[in-house]
Amino acid sequence: MARDRSTARHLMQVLHDHGVRVAYGVHGANIEDMYAAAQDVGICPVVAKHEFAAGAMADGTTRITGRPGVVMTTSGGGAMNVVPALAEAYDSRVPVLALIGSAPTGLVGQGAFQDMLNPPDTIDLVALMAAVSGSCAEVSSPETMAAALATASHTLERGLPAVLIIPKDVQAAPMPGSAPTHPDVHPEPGVSIDDGPLEALAERMAATATAPGRVCLWAGEQASWERLGTQIGELAECIGAVTVASPGGRDVFAAGGGFAGVTGVMGHPSAHVAVRTAEMVVAIGCRMSVTDRAGLDDVLRSTDLTSIGRHDARFGDCTQIATDDLEHSIRMLGKLVGAKMSRSPAPPDITIDHLPVPRVPSTRPGVRAVIEAIGEQLPPVCAVFADAGNAGAAALHHLPFSPAQRFTVALGMGGMGHAIAAGVGNAVRCAVVDDRSRSIVIAGDGAFFMHGMEIHTAIEHDAPLSLIILNNDAHGMCVTRDRLYFPDTTTVNRFRPTAIAAGLDTMFADLVVRHVTDIDDVAECCAELFAADGPNCVVIDVDPEEVPPFAPFL
Repeated sequence: MARDRSTARHLMQVLHDHGVRVAYGVHGANIEDMYAAAQDVGICPVVAKHEFAAGAMADGTTRITGRPGVVMTTSGGGAMNVVPALAEAYDSRVPVLALIGSAPTGLVGQGAFQDMLNPPDTIDLVALMAAVSGSCAEVSSPETMAAALATASHTLERGLPAVLIIPKDVQAAPMPGSAPTHPDVHPEPGVSIDDGPLEALAERMAATATAPGRVCLWAGEQASWERLGTQIGELAECIGAVTVASPGGRDVFAAGGGFAGVTGVMGHPSAHVAVRTAEMVVAIGCRMSVTDRAGLDDVLRSTDLTSIGRHDARFGDCTQIATDDLEHSIRMLGKLVGAKMSRSPAPPDITIDHLPVPRVPSTRPGVRAVIEAIGEQLPPVCAVFADAGNAGAAALHHLPFSPAQRFTVALGMGGMGHAIAAGVGNAVRCAVVDDRSRSIVIAGDGAFFMHGMEIHTAIEHDAPLSLIILNNDAHGMCVTRDRLYFPDTTTVNRFRPTAIAAGLDTMFADLVVRHVTDIDDVAECCAELFAADGPNCVVIDVDPEEVPPFAPFL
């Protein structure tokens, strides 16, 4: 059977027609037809070192581009390994398309290799994937592909990951000649039909905005992914609003101009003051999870609080305005408010305050000083991926704020090493589409031990990636928790020193690797690596005793 007529080829052509140029995964027997078909149509199949990382790569590109990424795995261990990545995408509402190959239909129930479609004799792959996605469809024949794609398209449109399970024989089978028109698997958002709730909100905003800072605009991850900083900034200027961001909306605003910083457990005191002193808070694309709002529950319950976005807020005491097109809604809100304002209040005068981090004498640089030195050298246009934990908390606080410098931190599952894979995935995407803007990953040594070998994937594709490893020979966040909450217990979270830089330098002849032990050398080293073209890495020894800027610890 000619490969150009196969169901796999049809699916890959659909994806290519809708802008997909990269798909991430790990090759295997039950997915190999998809890899061959991807190459046939001009999609670059990127082989990661682990399926979790492949899923995180697709997730990372989605957060940067705003368009669904694709991950492809075989069944068996491959399908099991991608589950935590899809769980992060599901909890953070990141629309990723997962293609899972499975054993041929004629062998299901006969003990076939990696059969997962005959429960309870086998693991129930459909139920497993349905638990970490917005939809999961088994493509049982070529004739069912169109309906399965339509379901996946609708799921991605809702901002959720979607899974298609495709047996190997179905992948290789010919697609019917009368296949229906390709559904749009990368749908553009629709337009809110009912602007009535926006009219009522605009009325209240105009009535409240009689002085600077009486209205607070709170941007979240959806505002970040849709790049709405300009639109929200114009709305804030119209009403003299103070602006804050959740960790997921960290890159929406630049410093100054009424921006008070990041909210939540890793947030800035100035941002919390801005929320507390406002008479009205409008959350824009912010779900108000505990990590977004920690320390603010009481004040949020007593204020005029509205949430605008695609997904329901995770805080029940608010008015919710659902919209499939957040940009349209914010532009419309600005017009409605502007028509009701006789004059705009002056912008609030804000200074961003940081959580005070105590230091004890150490021969190693402090994390804050290291992050500030890194921030001074960031390229004007780049994407920064910070791992959850100490690295993410410090980066949220002490990197500069600039909308041209994208920033992501995956806090849905808080999986260590997610940032490494996400950054590699975005860097590889950039290399494939000939975009040499740099992806910069900031992660700890614990994260490196989990998924640091994905640097090999960046090397294979000569991707514009800088991997920064903050090495404190520990799981730093856990060390802090042990010291504070279990002082009479010996910590299990300190490690013997590891020569990470020397190891990488020995393993990868083409990789530029640096090892920094002195704070005075950080800026110069970063300037060199950020100006380079291909992948590189710097390992910076940092203080294992420094408490991260995490409110419960301070």
